[in-house]
Amino acid sequence: MRLLSNVARAFGADSAAHQQCDRMVVVMRTLFLLHGAGQNPPVWQDVVTAIGPDRPLHAPWLRGLKPTDQRGFDVAGAVADLVDTMQLRDLDVVDVCGTGLGGMVALRFAADEPARVGRLVLIDTPVVPPRTALRVQRAMLKLAPARSFAPGVSKETMLEGLDAMMALDLSTDLRRIDVPTTVVAAAGNKMAVAAADLLVKGIVGAQGFTVEGAGSDVVRERPEELAEILSKVLDDNSD
Repeated sequence: MRLLSNVARAFGADSAAHQQCDRMVVVMRTLFLLHGAGQNPPVWQDVVTAIGPDRPLHAPWLRGLKPTDQRGFDVAGAVADLVDTMQLRDLDVVDVCGTGLGGMVALRFAADEPARVGRLVLIDTPVVPPRTALRVQRAMLKLAPARSFAPGVSKETMLEGLDAMMALDLSTDLRRIDVPTTVVAAAGNKMAVAAADLLVKGIVGAQGFTVEGAGSDVVRERPEELAEILSKVLDDNSD
């Protein structure tokens, strides 16, 4: 795993190259941003602001986790929803970034639909979720008051998201990933760092970053650093 401090932008191209770039029209792929369990799409707001207005973005609700969605969550259905969204928006290929449960959906999406994914970014994403820790978290959440949850997120959908995570095992999906992959983990989250190490070792060609100063959640705690990583890897045309 490489530290965020190792991330650098390349500058200093000659003036002729700059003039050539000025004449080029760069079409950016749409970036899908997938939230985690107990979160909602606005969790990405600070990241979106830091990325800037030029990149097309879409942050959908995961199937079954929106309070008005009665279908219930399952990863296959969540992947199918992403495909439907691409078809409705007339998108052939997208970049996909997910955190937590959203990262697990992104991983399965890239494994099942590789022709639809340009680049994959996984943030604080478990391969095999720590079921004992999640059971403890689930028991604590059952006792938590409603005001403890993000706007638009109910206790029921939060618990359903945790149950879905406990049922998933993505270890066999890693060898099916055939798209450029970046893995990001909060440096202060030992389980996320261990999972990131598994992802980097299990996905051919994957690169990893740990984000210093993030205790448990890179998206909410270090949005600017995350936006820097996203801009770097999504704009990389080396492969």
